[in-house]
Amino acid sequence: MKKSKLILALAVAAAALTFTTACSNTASKDTATKNGKKTLYFIPIVDTGAYWSPMKRGAEETAEKLGYNIVVKTSPPAEAQKNEKHIGFIKEAIANKAAGIAISPIEQNMFKNPIIEAKDAKIPVITFDADLKDPKNRTAYVGTDNTLAGADLGKQAAKKMKADGITKGTISIVCVDRAQPTMILREKGVKAGFKEVMGDDANNFKWLETIQDKDQAAVSKEQLEGQLTANKDLVTVFSLGSEGPDVGVMEAIKSQGKAGKVLHFGFDYTPTWEKGIDNGLITGIVDQDAYNIGVQVIKNLDKTVKGEKIDSTIPIDVKYVEAKDIVSYGKEKEKQMTKETKD
Repeated sequence: MKKSKLILALAVAAAALTFTTACSNTASKDTATKNGKKTLYFIPIVDTGAYWSPMKRGAEETAEKLGYNIVVKTSPPAEAQKNEKHIGFIKEAIANKAAGIAISPIEQNMFKNPIIEAKDAKIPVITFDADLKDPKNRTAYVGTDNTLAGADLGKQAAKKMKADGITKGTISIVCVDRAQPTMILREKGVKAGFKEVMGDDANNFKWLETIQDKDQAAVSKEQLEGQLTANKDLVTVFSLGSEGPDVGVMEAIKSQGKAGKVLHFGFDYTPTWEKGIDNGLITGIVDQDAYNIGVQVIKNLDKTVKGEKIDSTIPIDVKYVEAKDIVSYGKEKEKQMTKETKD
């Protein structure tokens, strides 16, 4: 009797151990899923503002339509050790066995090895907004060719300046971070496009040292005010994206009594521009379809997860918008996003 009870107890224990082991193995295989859905990581530089917020929205809505969980990870613009923090998000995605990763690399070299590490773990990585130097180190890039977009802005600026009879002077560029791949390529493009259209007169212009404000409007305002004071012939300013430079530049132009006298060309639509139209604080912008970037990132990640082949680069076009058309353009963008949300 005692022997039969002992055998029964051992059998129950063995069954329990087998069940526990089976559950443990299942859990280790399913760490990338939640509620039966695979998980995608979406890591933008920030997720607020008229550019990044629609992009995040496009990614989230597309992920929901395609049946994925989406984890959005980012940090404030002025976050200490921002690069390291975002690299940590990549490592977190790898550890959690994400089905795919989408990231806007803040800096090319620092993000190269973590992204390669994710690819080595068989996790597809799509870069967006900014890209790595070597395309083979990621799965694909979704976004604007920032060199060509910058060139478009530079050409439009040169056309306007020639039409206004401006053939010499000083030019300033304001951005968030000079080390960001996006900013490097946009600045390169702006100067090339400007030179192409301005021709021989391009030699009559002096480009000042690029201002960076880490997305802090007070910083770009103060530094541009200094440049305006020191360079009475400053004729044009380029803002290469984000709210800090946009606001800081307009406030500096206004405070120095240069509204309508200094031309200002910006990057990406934001309602903030509308505040400067009547006062001559903005001349024109080139705009990317931010919502569509988010949509295309997730659609193409979905394809790679399913084993489908995708293009190495998925381009997003830009459009030049004059100041007088910015309000109506903004309304059309809002209609577009509403329509795409309903579809």
